[in-house]
Order: sequence, then C-alpha cells, then structure tokens
Amino acid sequence: MNPHESPPPAGQVPEPGPEHAPTRKVDPIELATSVYEDWDLKPPDPRAADAVVGPVVTPGRVTPEDFLPRPIGQGPAAVREPWADPVSPLGGPVEPAAPAVVLPAGMPLPTGSAPTGSAPTTAADPVVRPPSFRPPGPLAHVGRKAPAYPAEPTDIPTVRGGDLYGGLLPDTVVDGGRFGPVTVRAASVRGDSHRYAAECRQDASLVVRAGGLLLVAVADGVGSQPHSHHGSNGILRLLAKHVLPKADTLLDLLRTGAAADFAGLTGRLVAAAAEELAQEAERFGHPPKTWSTTLRALLVPADPAVPARGFLAVGDGGLLRLREDGWENLDADGDGGDGAGTLISTRTDCLPEAYERVRTALITDTHPGDVLVLCTDGLALPLVKEPELREFLGGRWGREVPGLAEFLWQAQVRVRSYDDDRSVVCLWEAPA
Repeated sequence: MNPHESPPPAGQVPEPGPEHAPTRKVDPIELATSVYEDWDLKPPDPRAADAVVGPVVTPGRVTPEDFLPRPIGQGPAAVREPWADPVSPLGGPVEPAAPAVVLPAGMPLPTGSAPTGSAPTTAADPVVRPPSFRPPGPLAHVGRKAPAYPAEPTDIPTVRGGDLYGGLLPDTVVDGGRFGPVTVRAASVRGDSHRYAAECRQDASLVVRAGGLLLVAVADGVGSQPHSHHGSNGILRLLAKHVLPKADTLLDLLRTGAAADFAGLTGRLVAAAAEELAQEAERFGHPPKTWSTTLRALLVPADPAVPARGFLAVGDGGLLRLREDGWENLDADGDGGDGAGTLISTRTDCLPEAYERVRTALITDTHPGDVLVLCTDGLALPLVKEPELREFLGGRWGREVPGLAEFLWQAQVRVRSYDDDRSVVCLWEAPA
C-alpha cells in the first residue's frame, strides 16, 4: 500500500521531483571529503582492447525446442522463428558449423564429409525464442503520459533505526517453475515511490511445494505502518509453516470439493500464523499493528484429475482469470458502480489483527489454457482502471508462458500515478 498519496499540508512547498513523490530520507552516511580526490585517473591502455580474456563463446542453440513454453489461450499461434542469421565481419552471412564426424580407426570418411579435425566455423544453430521476445531495454509504459518517476531503481535503502532486515530486502524477486498441470511465474517488485524515497519493498510473494500441493501467495505490507515489510514476509513464511503439515488433508478437501471444511481448516491455519506473527513482532519490541499486512493465496493440486483450486484472502488485492474472451473477476466485492467491484476486492482487513475474517473459495470450473492471476493492489488497481494495461498483459499472458526474465519485464509495465509495490503470481493451466 502506498502511504504517499495524501496532498502536502497547506502552505508547504513540495520537494522538486516526480508528482506526488515522497520526501527522500536523509542518508545517515556523510562524506567529509570527495570520494574522487585520491583517485589516480589515467587514460585507458589501447592495447588492452586487443587482448583476449578467457575462451571465445560462439552463439548456438541454448534451449531444446521440446522444452520451450507451449501456446496458451487465444491469440496468434506461437510460431517460433530463429533469430536472423549472424553476419560475418566481411559483410556476408556466416555459414553454420559442420557437425563433427567420429569414425573407428581405419574407416574411410563418407564422400563429401569434412575431416574430423577441421576447424569449426564461428556460428552454430540459431537460438530460437518465442514471438513475444523483446531485446533488453527500458521498461514499457501504457497510457498517454509516461510516469514521472525514473524507470529503474535509484537510491538503495539504508539501515534505519537498526532495522537491518529492511535494509537487506532486495528490490526485486522473481520465481517460477512447473508443478503438475500448471506453470508458475511470480514476481515482487519495489514500487517507484519507494524507490524514489529509498525505502524498502513492503510487498512479498511466495512459491512453495507442500507435498502434493503447490502454495502460492502474495502479501502487501500496510504503507502507513513502519514495520509492515516484516509482516508481509513473515505471514508468508508462517503460512507455509502451518500449511505443510496439513497438505494431505487440504488435498483431500480439494479432491472432494468440501468447501465448508476447507474454509474451516484454512481459517484455523491463518489464525495460527497470525498469532505467531504477533508474537514475533512483540519479541522485536514492536506493537503487532506495526506489522500489518494483507494476504491472499492459492492451493493447487499436482494431480491433473483434481481441477479445484483453493483460494483464501485477508484484505485487498486481486484474483483474476484470463480466458479467450478476456479478464474475469474471481473475487468481486462492492456494487460495481465505477467498475471496481467487477474486478477487485478493496477490503482493508489486515493481519495479524483480522485473523478471523478470512475469505475462502473453491475454484472448480478450471479450463485448459486458463491463466489465474493472484496479485496485490499495486497491480490489481491499475488492471481495474486502465484498459490499456489489461490489453497489454492479456495479449502476452493469454497466448504463451513467458520466461522468468520476460515475465518480470511484463509484470513491471508502468502506468502513470500507480507507483506502489506490486506482487503477482500467474498460473498457466496446461492446454488441452
């Protein structure tokens, strides 16, 4: 949650910088002298450019075709074309390398074969990639105006008030893999406003295997609380701790479709995790409220014969499904008067206090090719308000499973005025 959305007090002049930007924190480290005054700057040695360091690596096929992501959902078929043929320094195309020929001693080479010891050429088979591949570059944005904040992290958070944990949290986390019938991609990214203010990421994400179940979850630390990053990361760790021993029971409940029993058991597990989270906060000398965080999670069986997915949530965020006909809400809340109720829940319940207000559901109408999108409100809100963002992500996530780096690039697509942390986990159901 973004704590920097309220306007400045009357008469106060805002600090120059991006609109609605928080005030930068004063870095406790002060440099008495210039860090450059003792440097002995010399021009580079031109001979160093001619030196060859290490082995020369020639490009080649890095991923077998059978292991590439399969097409998902509606959209252009994922026709995978090779990169353009490499060009030699002389301007002509580079011939592909001839395969090595290994024969028993004394056996003559077939007609037209190259000698075993002949030198290979400088290129191998072309590297294949999905059609949505983009070369590395600045993060994309949607909307008529570009965001005012820089596109990349600037200041690095410092350790403030003895909070070493906050100073050690990375700016970005990305994860993923395959589990039974689903392929998973997850990312948690520090928002532009927290990057600008040199504050740590308050969101968290989780991908963990619990026996025959996959547990994925996201948590959003409440921005108005000073230690909410402890809460968001702590509740995910503790939820996994309490779900692991009950994985077989939860799997049976999903297999039989026992929604009431699933709600009762997951409610008790969340309550136990919240109680332990409050105890951890007190051991740190913090009031439990300062660790406030939201939570939402999905439990997915590895058995393809069990189509049910278990959902639980406390607080705001989004659970959406992407199909051929567009986006669909699976956690609607509100009257939908402005469109918000059709896509997203905006409850303000937070853990560890609101442990008794866990909302649960069983998703039993899963189809091959579905994409489930579980996210914090840093992504859910712009998905609701900005059709261009839905079109951007739907056009990519609805046709193929991206690689980890490409998924991270897509999940960070920027929208002006939406500068909060964002965490998202996507589940691609195996196509028919």
